[in-house]
Amino acid sequence: MNESNFSILPPNDEPEGDYRSIGPRRWLAAWLGSIAVVAFFGNTLVISCVILYPKLRTITNVFITSLAISDLLVSLTIPWIIVGLVSTRGWPLPDETCILVAVLRFTCSGSSVWHLVTIGTNRMFLITTSSATYRKIYSRVNTAIILFITWLIPFSVIIVPYAIGATRLGYDDGPHMCSDLEEIRPDGTEYSIHAYLAGSWLTCIPLCMVLCVYLRIYIYIRLHVRKQNAWSTGQQHRNTAVATVSATVEDAGSTDKEGANDAKGGSGSNTDGAQVQSNQPTERSAQNPIAAATKPPVKKGDTLETRITKNTFYVVLGFFMCMVPYGIIILDHNLGIKGTPLPQAFLLFNVCMNPLIYGTKHPHFRGAIRNIFSGRISGPLVMSNSVATASTDQGGT
Repeated sequence: MNESNFSILPPNDEPEGDYRSIGPRRWLAAWLGSIAVVAFFGNTLVISCVILYPKLRTITNVFITSLAISDLLVSLTIPWIIVGLVSTRGWPLPDETCILVAVLRFTCSGSSVWHLVTIGTNRMFLITTSSATYRKIYSRVNTAIILFITWLIPFSVIIVPYAIGATRLGYDDGPHMCSDLEEIRPDGTEYSIHAYLAGSWLTCIPLCMVLCVYLRIYIYIRLHVRKQNAWSTGQQHRNTAVATVSATVEDAGSTDKEGANDAKGGSGSNTDGAQVQSNQPTERSAQNPIAAATKPPVKKGDTLETRITKNTFYVVLGFFMCMVPYGIIILDHNLGIKGTPLPQAFLLFNVCMNPLIYGTKHPHFRGAIRNIFSGRISGPLVMSNSVATASTDQGGT
């Protein structure tokens, strides 16, 4: 038998490139599996906090809960991504399931980006406008419309190109996952409608809006703190001057009273003198109500509202940390391992970052999570079908 007629093939008759990438794909599958577990339980915990504690049922937390739902749905698609990732024979399930996974993944991942826009915009109006204006903007109807648009935009980006035949959905043998498959033109080039739509409406436009919103919040807080500091400094000078004048007048009045008491003579002078001495604080407050009533206001930068806004910005910053490596690897295909969807390892990590940030930074969510783990449930286990109108209390949650 001539041994030159035989060749050693990788297991399962896979191409050599796929065979070499199966090891890294398994490691990536393990990483994605850990992300799915953390994201599922973390986002479930965030949703449970809003259900259990009425204090957390605010307009801002409506968008945070919707964000947690989108991240929870993404975590549910990760096991199906792992199935395609470790498969050596293509997609082992019906094609319809792969199409559903692709639509759900694109829609929920895109809505996570737009939720950052809605949350940031909500914080901006809450801080920079009056309570009446805020309540008018974020009424029940307007809030429902905003949420609908937040989910509609990413769903349209994936479903419209698929409906008009500009792209297909299915199993992509390149990254070994359910994704969009661009159609080929007669000249051999690919349609890039979905790529352009996703790049603009799911990345560039919302992230630019987020940067503008938080820049507006930062500028407003900085200006407000400067005004408050200037007002406090000026008020302290005025209070010092008024207190000096008041002390001079009171000293003169006390001298006159002591002279009058001495003129009356006798032991009554000591009693009257003691009475005058005991009433000096009350008289001083009555003669100088401005110095007693005016106190430096609390700085805007030190309020709970500003701390919560910083925490929401941490969520945006975390998303940028996941998006930048994703974009770099997408643009430069030489980075990463061939046949491995390495960009998804960074992008999908975002779904478990939000509950970690809210659980460790947000003061009210942190307290609610602590109570849940300790078994102290202060609110009824009832889902409210209505959203309370924004109020002063809602600004701090």
